[in-house]
Parts: sequence; structure tokens; C-alpha cells
Amino acid sequence: MSLVVPSAAAVAKGPLDQATTDKIGAFPRSAFDELGIPGAAVVVVDPDGVVYEQGFGTTDDTGTPVTPTTPFHLASLSKQLTAIAVMQQIESGDLALEATVHSYLPWFGADGSDTAKITIKDLLSHTSGFSEGAGLVNRSDERADDEALERNIRRLAETPLSHPIGQFEYSNANYDALGYLIAVESGMSYENYMAEHVFAPLGMVDTFTSDADARADGVAQGHYPYFGIPIKFPVGFVRSSVPSAYIASSAEDLGRVLMAHLNGGAVGGAHVLSEAGMQGLRQPLVHPNPWDGYGWGWWSYPLWDAGHLVDAPNVSGYEVPVILEHGGSHSTYATGMALLPDAGYGVVVLMNRNDEAAPSRFSQIHTAIAQILLGRDAPALINYDDPLGLYGKQLLLIAALLMAVGVWWALRQLRHWRRDPGAAPRGWRGMLRHLVLPLALDLGLTVVAWWLVLDRAGLGVGDYPAILHLAPDVGLAIGLIAVLGLGWGLVRTALTLRVLRGTPA
Repeated sequence: MSLVVPSAAAVAKGPLDQATTDKIGAFPRSAFDELGIPGAAVVVVDPDGVVYEQGFGTTDDTGTPVTPTTPFHLASLSKQLTAIAVMQQIESGDLALEATVHSYLPWFGADGSDTAKITIKDLLSHTSGFSEGAGLVNRSDERADDEALERNIRRLAETPLSHPIGQFEYSNANYDALGYLIAVESGMSYENYMAEHVFAPLGMVDTFTSDADARADGVAQGHYPYFGIPIKFPVGFVRSSVPSAYIASSAEDLGRVLMAHLNGGAVGGAHVLSEAGMQGLRQPLVHPNPWDGYGWGWWSYPLWDAGHLVDAPNVSGYEVPVILEHGGSHSTYATGMALLPDAGYGVVVLMNRNDEAAPSRFSQIHTAIAQILLGRDAPALINYDDPLGLYGKQLLLIAALLMAVGVWWALRQLRHWRRDPGAAPRGWRGMLRHLVLPLALDLGLTVVAWWLVLDRAGLGVGDYPAILHLAPDVGLAIGLIAVLGLGWGLVRTALTLRVLRGTPA
């Protein structure tokens, strides 16, 4: 099925009626309270400008209120901005959608290799064959030198593909590679290109590719749920992944991006793209399933339950409006944008708290506001997270604490046997009970804990520093489990063997 987003410029709707305004104000306030969000901003636009904007809560402990101009780290909303730059270079002829990355970067894959066959389109649609983990392993590298992005892409060029080209798997690696191509083909740094060719034409005055600049402009302090308890936590800026995940911007600035979509690429008389180029950004490049499309940093799908609310395109025989949306998820920030081309509205939601282990409710707020704009009542936030996501951190902590109790018990037992050698168990039953079973339990818990965490993140054992960056409490828990399960397990085994063999410990 081909899901096509309408090309016609949206019609301005004018001011929202009071009932809709009240709903849009009440829903996020209730949602932010439910999720324990310290600070957030919401902006709604139509082609003519902002029709609703509101800051909620505070940016930090000083009590500074959040406003629509407060910057937040965007996480994956960075991809839409990088995609605009890619489309600019396609329109100028510097890049071609079907061209291979290898044709621009000869070192990106050996001649004839699968990596050398990856195209610009594959990167834009997450069909390059790179795994999700391939776009995360660099997160522990917080060096901010000018070679950071190139270093990441050269590493990526040596990374084996996890599946054939053409198969969808979301990976930040794809948009990091696009960011490097922008720099190479423009002859500018990625940061300078974005500032001059994307941010400036759109009038984005609170948007930054530098963590220092974002902090100087009062970026909202992020909060991380450390074993479920929200605490202030630094974002851990990674310059090598700015194109995919580390741009900072305000809700008002992102509203200008959505206005450009609703106005054929123009905001305030300045064009960031042609109307055809802006329309192209809304066309899916791949369909991971029959209804959902993805491309250019946007998910697109039909809103089946809103078909009667607006003039809408025909989708497989039904008059159904299409939504384009995307969420962003850092360990300390949750963000979302939604675009309703048929209704003529765009929505931005930025929050300075997240829970990547259980993100489902955080990711529903921007689309819920879109539903309100279509005349529906505000939907309840639904928890789609699996039990492991909801309670996995607590289970890891309990496992580590139980293993620590096991250390105390084993030391107590060994001291008792040393004082009274006659009490020490003998024979194969003693070996099984006090040596084999405890060691098997320790090793088993360690392997299971590490496998569950690494498999969920798409990472390997050697990527432990990335785990510490992405989820510091999880990294601490599995680190303790490894020390207690492997380190102490071997020490206890040696001490127990000495006792069971009759040698004083």
C-alpha cells in the first residue's frame, strides 16, 4: 500500500475556539503531573503562526519557569532537521537520493561490499542494514573535537551489517552518516551548515548544535529516573551524534519548522526549501508494515478513528486523515512533533524528564494533542510497556542486593568453618551444596542479567561504557552483578575449596 501525504498547502484555521484551547491546556498539564515532568513546553501552529503556546513547570532548581523559547535537547527530533539539510543538497545537486554513500566517501565500504551499496535513500529510511546498536556504541565517546563526527562514520564504515540492505531497522547511525555527508559535500562543518542554511532561514534563534551554546541560552535541566526516582542528570553531550540525536531547540523554533511544512517551505518570507522539496520530506520512503510509513525523520500513518473530522485523502478506499509524527527519547528528555497536513496544524511537545525503559506514555502526548485538534476528547495515556521495561531496573537492583547478602552469608559461613573445622561439610554433597550450586547460581544470574540488558539495547559486552551513558543505574546494577557474580564467585570458590579439602582458610 502506498500512503501518500497531500501536497496542497494547508488552509489557515485561525484562532482555536475556547473549548479546544481549554482541552489543549488541561490535557498536557494532567499528563505532565501523571508522569512527574518537572518542566515542559507545548506549541501548536497553523500556516499563519502560533495558535497555542504554553510553558509548564521549571527549567531547574532555581525555579526559572519554562517558556516556549526554552531550549530542550531534542533527541531523535534532530533527524527532521538533518533531513531538511539533505533535501537542500539534493535540490542543489550535491547529493542524489539513489547514489551510494561510497560514491561520496570512497572509504565507506570496500569496492563490491554490501556496505559500499548503501544509498542515501537507505540512510534516510533506516534500511541500510545497520543495527540499532551500531548507532549507540559511540555514546560513551564524549570527545567534542572537530573530528568527532568523522571518527564515528569511519567506525561505522567498518561495522558489519546486521541484515540485508532494504530491511528496516531504526538506527541513529544512518542520520549521523547523513550529517557527515552534509559536511563533506558543503565544505562546512555540520554545525555551521545547519546554522547558516537551516536555522537562520527558518528564524530558529534558540536552536543549537553545541551543548555549551544551549546551556548559555538556558537549556532545561534533564531528569533521569534513577531506579525509578527522578534526579537531575546531565545529558552527556555526544558531538559525534549531533545529526541524529543531540540538537537542542525550543518548542517555538520547532513550531517554525512545522509552519514551513504547512507553507510550502516558507516562513516569514524566507524559503528553506522549495514547495516540492518540502512536500518530498513528507513522503514515506519505506513501509515497515502495511500502514506505517517512514522517511526523512517522520513516521506517517492514517488516523482511522478521525476519518469523519476533516477533509482527508483516500487511503485504501476510506477518507482518512494522515498524521506525520516522531518522538525523541534521551535518558533525560522526551520530545515529540506531529503534523496534520489535512487539518493544517502542527504540534510540538518538549519535556525534561524521560524513562527510556518504559517510554510509552511519554511518547503519546504530542499525538494526543493532535487528536484534540481533530475534535476528539483527550485520550487517556495507555501503558504499552512490557513488565521487563517497567520493573527491570528494580529486579536488577534486587538481584545485586541478594548477591551482596550471599557474600555476607558466605563470609559468615567460612569464618564459622575456620573456627570449627569439624563443622565444615565433606564429600560430594558438601561440594555440590557449598561449591557447585552457589557458583552456578552466581554465574547464571550474571549471564541472564547481562544478556537481557545487552539484547534489549542491541549492544555487546564490549559496549558496557555505552550502557553507563544511556542508563547509568542499569550500568551500575549489572556492573555490581558482574563483580559479585564473577569476581566474588571465584574468590568464594577458592576459599571454599581450601576449607572442604581440610586446609585452614
